[in-house]
Formats: sequence, structure tokens, C-alpha cells
Amino acid sequence: MDLNYFISVLKRRLWIIIIIPILAAVTAFYVVRNAPKTYRSNAQLATGLTTDEAVKLTDDRYNAGQTNQNFYNLIERLSSELTISLASYNLILHDLKSDNPFRTPDYTKVEIDPLTPEEKEEAIKFFENKLDSMKVLSTYKPMDHKMLDVLRAYDYQPYALRENRLIIYRLNNTDYISIDFYSEDPQLSAFVVNTLSREFIRYNKSIIQSISDESVEFLAQLVKDKKENLDQLKQNVEQFKKSNEVSDFQLESDLKITQLNEYEVKRQEEEENIQALQLSIRSVNGQISRLENTVIDNSKVLELRNRIRQLNAIYIDGGSQDKEIEKTLNDLRTELQIEMNRIASVNQDMPTREDLEAKKDELELALEVARSNLRSINNRIANLKSDVTGYTSKESNLSVLEQEVENATLEYTDAVNKYNEFKNQSLISGAYIRQTKEGQPAVEPESSNTVIITLAAGAAVFVLIASIIFILELLDFRIKTPAQFAKMTKLPLAGTVNKIDTKKLKLKELFSVDNHDDEFTMFKQLLRKIRFEFESLDAKTILVTSTKVSEGKTFMILCLAYSLSLINKKILIIDTNFKNNSLTQLLVAKPNFERVLKEGRVVNGKLLLNPAKGDEPSDDFVEEEQGYESIVSATAHKNVDIIGSHRGTDSPSEILSGRNFKGMLESLKQDYDYIIMEGASMNEYPDTKELIGYADLVMPVFSAESQIRHTDKESIQYLRSLNGKLMGAILNMVDSKNLKL
Repeated sequence: MDLNYFISVLKRRLWIIIIIPILAAVTAFYVVRNAPKTYRSNAQLATGLTTDEAVKLTDDRYNAGQTNQNFYNLIERLSSELTISLASYNLILHDLKSDNPFRTPDYTKVEIDPLTPEEKEEAIKFFENKLDSMKVLSTYKPMDHKMLDVLRAYDYQPYALRENRLIIYRLNNTDYISIDFYSEDPQLSAFVVNTLSREFIRYNKSIIQSISDESVEFLAQLVKDKKENLDQLKQNVEQFKKSNEVSDFQLESDLKITQLNEYEVKRQEEEENIQALQLSIRSVNGQISRLENTVIDNSKVLELRNRIRQLNAIYIDGGSQDKEIEKTLNDLRTELQIEMNRIASVNQDMPTREDLEAKKDELELALEVARSNLRSINNRIANLKSDVTGYTSKESNLSVLEQEVENATLEYTDAVNKYNEFKNQSLISGAYIRQTKEGQPAVEPESSNTVIITLAAGAAVFVLIASIIFILELLDFRIKTPAQFAKMTKLPLAGTVNKIDTKKLKLKELFSVDNHDDEFTMFKQLLRKIRFEFESLDAKTILVTSTKVSEGKTFMILCLAYSLSLINKKILIIDTNFKNNSLTQLLVAKPNFERVLKEGRVVNGKLLLNPAKGDEPSDDFVEEEQGYESIVSATAHKNVDIIGSHRGTDSPSEILSGRNFKGMLESLKQDYDYIIMEGASMNEYPDTKELIGYADLVMPVFSAESQIRHTDKESIQYLRSLNGKLMGAILNMVDSKNLKL
């Protein structure tokens, strides 16, 4: 919204903006001035939330967010229905018991009769019971409902105290909560703040004590459960050790490992002994084999002896003369001697076969014993390894059980600590809230702030009215001003016309005499500006149209035609708005448009009806002579004529199809300075688009009181596409005050 336009709107409604705030200020002044006097009393409570005065059982650090939350909780509890109800019980008990009550009951606004002495005693006992038990009244119980009416009669019901006269708040960022109460009696105000403080402290201690008791009870049960769980786990550990007959798996495992190492050494020794025995047996077997070879050598000796005996016999038989035999015998005897010496030396060092066999049997027995010992050692080693592995698994299981015991011990210890902490806290719960300032009866009534309230009321109403006007204008999507028109349509503006009362408009008087009406004077001057635009254009056929109906194009055609006639311009109006022939009806014209297209031809502005073949009208043609008549209807205004038409549903293309309408216009231009046609609204009909080809220029008319909608935007886009044929728009019905911006 344009700031200048909004300021002008405010100026136009200045009397509303001024008078209504003044009335509001005057009303506020008299209301405040005549308001009953009120007396304020104030009490303060120290919460202990931001100080170290209370007993501290923990080392918790100060937390601003948590502290603010605690203050909100306290204030909410202080202003709760129960706390206010406790104060109202004290008030009603005071007035029922005292000879000087704060208020006189008004039973006209409740449904009960004044209390009798017996009913008063009953009410006193009832409220004392409610006060002791700290319970609120229930509207569903008949007795509670009756007592609530008693409170209403005194105007002591919790709602009235809390909503109208009681203010509870934290003092800035301090540790204190302030309680203010306003009433018509200073003693009553002081009584309320002090009673409310006292009852809140009692109620707060009660609720905190209740919560603490529940917490302590819960923690006591938790400690008991943790202790039972710990005892059970310890019992499981003892049972596990007992069932495995060991008290220390680590010690047993170490002993078994030591034995395993010793048997490993023994196994190695036995393996070495077996290897030695096997070697010894192989050695004995070798000796036995050698002994057998030695026996074969004795046969050689026998063989040598036999050969010597045989050769010796041959030698003797030969006379002992054969030298070769003798030499052979000597060689054999030498070889025999050598063999005999060798056998003698061998037999001298070698044991006997019997000894070797006995030794072999002894060694084989020792080998079997050694192998048996090795098997025994291996079995023992396997058993020891199995025991060590079992001890490891059992030790792992025992470790898990002992870890569970350790965790259970920690949980039990933590539960005991929390139990002791909450038990200690329960002894001092609620003790940190105390009343540090008692409410005193006020000496003077509170200032009414008459001037401030009066000015505030006037200013508030002023801002409210200005805001309402701004919102209404913001929600008003009408065109209203030329600037708004240019912004919304982006069409060139040929002129504007202010809004006038058309019922009082008389064109002849408007231009013939001086009019003292400012609106009509402005209208006349604006019309002359548009007329000047017409004269400056080199165009004779003008098509006047609009995007929608009721934009004022018919009115503008009449006014422009009359204005142009005043400067001796001949104007012909052709009513081509076949959907609404208002021009024909207003100017009482004959509907000759269709006749000229169907029955004849135009010559010098005359329609020839059924003419004789070859007949042509002469220059000095006379109307109604020889079957001729005029197609043009004269109007009441000089130099302004019209060709009327019938209303119908056919479009211009359908009506003009096969007709030389353009030729007819060219013929009529010879007698008229301007020909003005009217087209039907573009949003609903295509008439304007079909007539544009017959016009030199198109002049759209818009109403400042209409809104630019989506369908209008499509028509406006088409108008912008006309380029040189768009003369410029006329903004009609503009508020004259908006033209002065």
C-alpha cells in the first residue's frame, strides 16, 4: 500500500480517529475516577533457592535454568486452587466467628437463604475440617455446593480472590516471592496476604514431606532388595567353591602346573632312557651277528686243514719231491696259522653267545619297563592338563560370580547412601521457605492513576482504530487510484474521471453554466483532458470496451461524444454491443444496424431500401423520397448521431459475415469526424476482439471501484498485445480525494 494513500485515508477518517479515542479517554477517566478505593498489602516469602542459608546435604552447583523452573513451580503452587481455597477458608471462618467481619454477606446473588445460628456453627465446623484436611470444595457434593454459595455471598470464593485482586510474582532475580492483594478494606488485604503465606508454607511442607516419605519408603525397600540380592550372590559363590572342593582355584591351579612341569621333565628322561635302551639292544644284536660271523671263519680253518691234508697226501705219494706242492703246502700252512691266530685273538675278547642273549633279554625287559613308565607319565600329564583346564573354567565362572557380588555391593552401597541422604532431607524438607515480610494494613488507598489510564485508553483506541483502517484498506483490492491502476495493469492511462452522482448530471448545464459543485467541476475538467487526447490522435474510428460489465463505458461514450460535439465535431455512435444495447435504449435510437447489412446499401449516409435497378440518390437527396430513409438516428445533442442495434446472442463475426462493414464505415467517415463503437465486456464475450479489425484505436474503460481478477488479467494481457492500436485506458469512478494525492 502506498504510504501517501494511507495517510490520505487517515485524513479522510480523521474525525473517527480523533473523536472515538477522545470518547474512550473520557469514559476511562470517569470510570477510574468513580471507581471504589482499594488498599494494597504486600507480603514476601524467602524461598532459599538462590541462597546458602538452608542446610545443604549435597554439593550441587547453582543452575539458573533449574532455579527459574523451581520458582515457576512455587508460584504455580502458591496460586493453585487448593492454596487459595485454604486462604478463603480462613477468611470465611474469620467473618463467621468475628463480631467485626471484613464483609457483609450478600445472599441476593446466591441460591441460599441467610444462615441461621445452627447453620453458621455447622459451616464453621465444615470449613475447619476442610482447612485441617487441606481439601477443596466439590460442586458435586450437596454440602460442598452449599458452602461454596456461602463463600460467594461473602465474595471469598477462590476464583474471585485469585483472578481479580491477587498478584503473585518473583521480585526481579532475587530469592523472594511477593504477594500483593487489593481490597476495599486495608485489614482484609493484610489478612489475606499473611494467611495465604502461612497456609502455603503449611501446604508446601505437607506435600514435600509426603513426597519425601514416599521417596524414603521407596529407597528403604530398594536397600532391602539390594541387600537380599547381595546375600544371595555371596551364597552362590560359597556354594560353588564347596561343590568344587576348593577354596582357592588359583593356588590349586599353580600346584597342578608345577606337577605338570615335573612330569614333563620325567617324560623327557624316560624318552632318553628308552632311546638308550634301544641303542643298547641294537649293539647286543650286532655282537651276536659278529659272533655268528666268527663261527663261519672256523669252517675256513677246517677247509684249510682239509686242503693241506689232501695236498700233503699227494706230496707224499709223489715222493715229496714236488716243489710246487711243497710251496703250496707251505703257503696253506702259513694261511692256516694266520687264521688260527686271528680266531684265537677274537675269541679271547668276545663274550659268549649265551652271555649276549641273556644281556639282550635284560635290555628288552628294561625297555618294556621304560615304555610302561612313559605311558604312565603321559597319562599323568594328560590328567594334569585336564585339571588345569577345568580349574581355568571354574576360575572364570567363579570370577563372574565374584564380579556380580562386587556390582551388587556397589549397588547396595549406593542405595544405602541415597536412603540416608533422602532420610536426612525429609527431616528438613520445606523448612527453607519462610515469610520474611508480613503484610501490613495500608494507611492510604492506592493511586487510581487517572491521568495515565486516561491517556493509555485514548492511545490504545487510537492505535486500534488506525490498525483497523489499515487492515481494511490492505484487504481492499479495488483499483482506487491511478497509481494503483498503473501498478496492477501496466496499461497506459489516457485519462481519469472522478465519481459523480449520475442521476444529477445534466450535460448541457454542466458545460453551459458555472457549476458550484466541486465534483461536477472536476468531472468537466477531466473530461476535457480526455477530449484533448482524442484530438491529438490521428484516428477516426474508436472502439470503447471494458474487461467486465458495469465499468461505465456507455456513460463514458455519451460524455465524450457530447464533449467533442461542443467543439463542432460530428460524432457518430454505432451500438455494436449486441449483448447489451444500452446506448440504443438510452438515446432512443432505431435499431437499423442489421437492416443496413441485410436490405440495402449506404450512399452518403443514407440507406437505400429496395431501390429501382440503377437508381442512385442525387446530391440533394431528401429523406423519405423515392423509398429512401436515413439509417442514422439523431440524438438530443447537436452533432451527435447514433446507429442503433438489436440485442442478440450472435457475435459480430456472425453478424458481419459476408457484409462490407468496413466499406460502410469508410463511407460514414466522409460525414463524421469520429465514429465511436462499443464492444461487449471482454471477460465474457469475444465481441471486442472481433471488432478490433474495424477500429483505428481501442480505448478500454476501467472502474476504480472494481478489482483486477484473474480473468481481467487475461483480457489486460490481450490489450497490451495490441501495441499501436491501444489508445490508453480511462479510469472511471475515481474518488476525487484520491485524485489529489
